[in-house]
Amino acid sequence: MLECKDLEFSYDGKNKVLSGVTLSFEKGKFYGIFGPNGSGKSTLLKLLTNEIKSTGGTVSPLWRSPLERARNIALVEQQIPSSLPLTVAETVALGRYPWERNCEAEIECVREILDRLELVSLAKRPFNALSGGEKQRVMLARALVQNTPILCLDEPGSALDIGFQHTLCRILKELASEGKCVIMISHDFFSAPGYLDRMILLNKGKVAACGNFSELKGKKIIRDIFDIPDGVSGEFF
Repeated sequence: MLECKDLEFSYDGKNKVLSGVTLSFEKGKFYGIFGPNGSGKSTLLKLLTNEIKSTGGTVSPLWRSPLERARNIALVEQQIPSSLPLTVAETVALGRYPWERNCEAEIECVREILDRLELVSLAKRPFNALSGGEKQRVMLARALVQNTPILCLDEPGSALDIGFQHTLCRILKELASEGKCVIMISHDFFSAPGYLDRMILLNKGKVAACGNFSELKGKKIIRDIFDIPDGVSGEFF
């Protein structure tokens, strides 16, 4: 469904942010992309969503227009809008923009997603009055309302409490089981790994390891990549 081959990228034409990245993403799977700061995670997501163009290698498919892209890929970005002059329900409804107008169907779709993300009680509240975590959930809801086969998320749980981080991962896992291709960038080695179908570890712009939770759990390469001192333990490390 979505793949890249021998992908390379440089912002300045000299220093490569990504090099030789070959990956494929299938529908019905939940993928997690991990790596230290500066390893190329967000850049990879921008390339996969056609937001920027590679300086080497290929990404497919390449959408013919912004509208075609919006009907195939929904993106939850890392930066949350600080201010929107809309209610929660109105903000979520923006996700229906790529599609033909059908007021009754759109209202029902928004309603379902608000319920799924436990936002019904906030529907009429101004977006600007929300906490950071609530705003993050609204941005996720807007992407889900877009109803695309591919869902990409850049650190969607960074402002969420521990309980809703698990809720988020459960919802994303359910979406994958319903047929979506879900790709998430994350630093969450505590909640996320057990929900993922595949983990991808980037380091210095290259794929350092791929596998599921059981295959990667406890591997020395994980400690090396993240410079984790001896004696520090956790379920994943």
